[in-house]
Amino acid sequence: MKAFFLFIVILFVILSAVTFPQEINFQQNLNSNNKIKAQTVVFNDIESGIISNNVKKFSKYFSPQPYISLINGVNGYYSSNQAYYIIEDFFNTFKVVSFKMIETKNDDPVSYGKGDYYFEKKGKREVAHLYVTLSKTGDRWYITQISIN
Repeated sequence: MKAFFLFIVILFVILSAVTFPQEINFQQNLNSNNKIKAQTVVFNDIESGIISNNVKKFSKYFSPQPYISLINGVNGYYSSNQAYYIIEDFFNTFKVVSFKMIETKNDDPVSYGKGDYYFEKKGKREVAHLYVTLSKTGDRWYITQISIN
């Protein structure tokens, strides 16, 4: 019994040493005093979400009313919930083949990113340019604009 208890304690210590520093590092990256790293985390989440066709990976960064402009003719200011479903529908129609954020500009209080969105629609492959704007409110960064044209 003592050996089992000792095993559990050692296992907890090892897992704590691995897991907790990763969480602390992530929180430090999102800290407002570390502005470049925070924007990089957001841009990486956007890129990851687009590649995996998963809006949920970056929808947490939507401002209350982001501006959306898409090649399917959708454009305007929408609530963050509407933006989620609009972009999800866009991803389902314009299936991503590949995406890479090719340039980011990390400034305070507004940062910009752009990338090439390669997609397939009706068996035809095309490319569109993605532009995203991040704005800082308080100590958080929000997506205030997404354009895919």
